[in-house]
Amino acid sequence: MARSLATKKTMIIGLKMPTYAEYELSSFETKIINSVVKKCSENGYRVLLDRIAEEDEMNFVSNDPVDGVILLNPLDEDQRILKYKVSKTPFVIIGRPNDRNDDTKYVDNNNTEMVKEVGEYLIGLGHKEILFLNASLHMTVAEDRKSGLKQAYDNYSLPFIEEDVIYYDPSRCKDGSQYGYTSLLENYRKKKYTAIIADTDRVALGVIRAAREMEIDIPNDVSLVALSNNETLAHEITPKLTSMELQPEKLGEEAASILMSTLNDELAPKNKMIPAKLVKRDSCMGINERFQQTLEGRR
Repeated sequence: MARSLATKKTMIIGLKMPTYAEYELSSFETKIINSVVKKCSENGYRVLLDRIAEEDEMNFVSNDPVDGVILLNPLDEDQRILKYKVSKTPFVIIGRPNDRNDDTKYVDNNNTEMVKEVGEYLIGLGHKEILFLNASLHMTVAEDRKSGLKQAYDNYSLPFIEEDVIYYDPSRCKDGSQYGYTSLLENYRKKKYTAIIADTDRVALGVIRAAREMEIDIPNDVSLVALSNNETLAHEITPKLTSMELQPEKLGEEAASILMSTLNDELAPKNKMIPAKLVKRDSCMGINERFQQTLEGRR
């Protein structure tokens, strides 16, 4: 307290990780928390973790006793960004803010290029009917990822069908697993997709659960890719899950590093992109390979 009075600093960083009711932290989020705490601790800061949902957070009148904020999951129209700008609270976003906030510091994966790579990988395997279980509508990450998939289709001169992109709706699904489960049940009956891109590994788990109930074989009937990589989960699932490694530890570390530099009045980059890597495992199969296996099975 004495030091705070002398320096006019609380030596506390706020980590805003809004979640929904009954929501458990994913491996991705846990790794971000650990890396942020580690980097802040090295600089003498404690971390205040805030999981209050966006709509509830805006109802709080008083400001948190923090020197700076790391904010996750930005919306296209995010009132929290305006709040921190008005209060002159230094902040860094993990995720991309909208174009009207191009002066905002942020760290992110290149989500457009990442999903373009996944799309081209699946199309290269012969898949044209791809169901994309995207993040929530009006999130910048959802916009970027849809754009990446569209670019993949355009690159192969294939028609991109907007109806093949589904958005997570927390009012209908309590968590990602239920989202994946209900999405496959509802959409596979309408159209026989040959591949699915899931927003997270938990969404992929829900897809696998529904596939087993519907007697859909992965990857023989449907290939599956998750846009996050919980290595333990990916190896324990049968088949082993093809996924995108997003380097959450690096995302958290770089966000905290930029915020530390800002608080110390040092030069800091306005944005930093962390590369993602496609980890190919057993949950994807080429159409021709599937056809060959079918022929061999009939012999």
